[in-house]
Amino acid sequence: MQQLKIFTFFFFISFLCLSRMFAQSSSDSTSTHSYWEASVDYLSNAVYNGRKDSAVLPYITPMIGYYHKSGLYFSASVAYAAAVNENRIDYFSLDVGYDFSIQNFSGDVRANKTFYNAQSTAIKSDIKGGIGANISYDFNFLQAGISADVIFDNKTDIAFNTNIAHAFSWGPAKQQWSITPTLAANFSSLYFYEGYTNRRVGKAIKKINPNVVSIKASTIVPNPGITLLDYEASLPLTFDAKKWGIAFTPTYAIPMNKIETTTTATYTLKNRATYTTTNNTTPASEKNLSNSFYAVLTVYIKF
Repeated sequence: MQQLKIFTFFFFISFLCLSRMFAQSSSDSTSTHSYWEASVDYLSNAVYNGRKDSAVLPYITPMIGYYHKSGLYFSASVAYAAAVNENRIDYFSLDVGYDFSIQNFSGDVRANKTFYNAQSTAIKSDIKGGIGANISYDFNFLQAGISADVIFDNKTDIAFNTNIAHAFSWGPAKQQWSITPTLAANFSSLYFYEGYTNRRVGKAIKKINPNVVSIKASTIVPNPGITLLDYEASLPLTFDAKKWGIAFTPTYAIPMNKIETTTTATYTLKNRATYTTTNNTTPASEKNLSNSFYAVLTVYIKF
């Protein structure tokens, strides 16, 4: 609760500062006009903080968004799980925020609401939304950034990201290429993993024991505090023709610090008998952490 109060204060102060900076120098905004953008993403695997489900989960995600020249924006997207034997809409997402750019500073404040399918196997499937802010500074030879988020799931998570990058751009303004080598580290508290494991345990037990009618399970992470979860290296490549563009972002994630989970479950059988067990339910993929390579391909148009 104390962490939530601190972050809420930080978020409020950040918003006031950014609003004041924008009011003082709106001419430094990166956009000179408002526009709509429609895009389609293909994500090769749903990896979150270096974690992934045992089965590969690719997404096809169409998105529509409106970006006002003041920096305000909103967007809506729907993700289709394209894995074999999945073939379903996995989640809807609504986003609203405020972008700013002034002198060497840039960043945003944002809010998100997500609706996951009850059948989702994504690591993030317990997340219901969040609020956050990020800021970066351009030192010319590199850009350094930090972000902080409050994430709403079964409980409330606090997440941080730090990153350094350097953008290389070439070509005319209306047909510009850029490539941005980026290194990042992700930190988060671990309540999101409780909900994911809880859902996974229930599905597995019902498959193994057909006599189980219902399960009431409660999963905990014994040490849920803020933890370094992974390091990431990415190489975003973009081509922007102003009215349309394409982006490709390959990422290599190195997970850190195994997340242990314990589940207490009460089972009701067909004969109405019940029994309770407590087990270490840490997934095999978490016990044997492995590095991940995944990529996002995006095509977009502006109008």
